[in-house]
Amino acid sequence: MTRKNEIPRYKNLHSRKIIDVYVIVLYLIKINKRREKVLKLNIIEMTFLFILFILFALLPRTCYAHDKNPQSINLKSVGNARELGGYSTVDGRKVRHGILLRTAELNKISSEDIARLKEVYNLSVIADLRMSIEAAPKPDPVIDGVKYRNLRVIDEDLFKRELEEKLKFEGNAFERLKLTVESGLVGYDLYINLLNSDYGKKAYREFFHELLNLPPNKSILFHCTQGKDRTGCAAMLILSALGASEDIIMSDYMLTNEYNADIIASQRKKLLSQGIEGEKLEKYMIVFDEVNPKTMKNVLSWLKEDYGSPVGYIIKELGITQNEIEKLKSKFLE
Repeated sequence: MTRKNEIPRYKNLHSRKIIDVYVIVLYLIKINKRREKVLKLNIIEMTFLFILFILFALLPRTCYAHDKNPQSINLKSVGNARELGGYSTVDGRKVRHGILLRTAELNKISSEDIARLKEVYNLSVIADLRMSIEAAPKPDPVIDGVKYRNLRVIDEDLFKRELEEKLKFEGNAFERLKLTVESGLVGYDLYINLLNSDYGKKAYREFFHELLNLPPNKSILFHCTQGKDRTGCAAMLILSALGASEDIIMSDYMLTNEYNADIIASQRKKLLSQGIEGEKLEKYMIVFDEVNPKTMKNVLSWLKEDYGSPVGYIIKELGITQNEIEKLKSKFLE
């Protein structure tokens, strides 16, 4: 029997998990090369995560809508579904409720939840931060009167070129996972890499333009696959532009672990059974459904060191002016 507020188990998870981890690895490889810190691992060794995720593909995926959480938008068929409304800013204002919505993928959304988005939230725009090769097999719903934008944060051409390589492995895939994590390919600089890439800058620039052009009394929903990394960076940038404190940004970011508590527990149990524990376990969980505060703290520190603040990044790299930031505040704060 399905418990109240339970979201149906995901099916055909192979492609989701494989794509998520493979994207992360490829981007870390790309950034490492740019920084001339190329690790002495060939493409086969760098992609054993691809194989390991097949082994984990049958882990149970049960998430719950958190109706009692003030950030919840109470969608029963969509994971990690919440909003930024209600958060306070440093100048004493608050983010307006029901406008800035963040979720995981929408391909399994029910007709009831679609109706809720239209009737309760006056949904106007869906910003899908996934690659098209993620979105094509698991498309967002076509909703009458709602604009759809596929704003790809990841360089899809790079991904496709690497994916075309024949992946032939010998030995134990789990041992290769250990080597990859221990080599540093999977770490806490993921968001720095995303925001420092040309594709990331372009996608988040266009995302801010959608925010600026959002009609009055309408909402925008932004999401990726798990609703935690690419979506988490988007939420961090919006909240920063609106004047939220770092504590608020971190609090919103860490809510993913509350919304994904059941699947995270299953994933941790599986890894512990393989002898992975301590700091290694925390690094492994980055590519699963959990978020680690170090990852967000690292990108916030980088933004402050290189740009003075996240707003400095928004102005310099995304081309959003101070006047436009004030416009966003007028639209989304009360």
